[in-house]
Amino acid sequence: MTDADPRAGEGAGKLGDDAHAVLSAARDTASAYAGTLQALRQLFLAEVGLARHALTQAMVLLMLATVMVATTWGLLTALIVAGIRATGASWLLAISVPLVLSALIGAAAAWRAHGLMRHLDFEATRRQVKLGLKGLPSDPPPTSDEGPPP
Repeated sequence: MTDADPRAGEGAGKLGDDAHAVLSAARDTASAYAGTLQALRQLFLAEVGLARHALTQAMVLLMLATVMVATTWGLLTALIVAGIRATGASWLLAISVPLVLSALIGAAAAWRAHGLMRHLDFEATRRQVKLGLKGLPSDPPPTSDEGPPP
């Protein structure tokens, strides 16, 4: 080692500083990715809570729709059919009136439950993941004479 060129040790310090700078940049990048993943995790958990609440409400409304259709079918069919038949109408007309009424109540409850199902698609999480997978634009925006990229 004593025979080595005395200038050989001079570059080691600079190389060491460069290595530390690269390592520091890598740590900063990893920290940024970890922060992004933590934010996406929090967003996902918030949407799971929203979806759970919406699904619970939808199930309750679907049960209500089922009970209403069954109750409507039983009671209104008996009452309305008897009343319509008392006026001398046909059996087909007497049964059709309560059937349509039951179908309308069931359809209204199912429509409301369907409206709640839009909370189950995790829209915000999918949008953020899509943006994250694209990354940041590395190319400058095209000038007016270049036109949009294909």
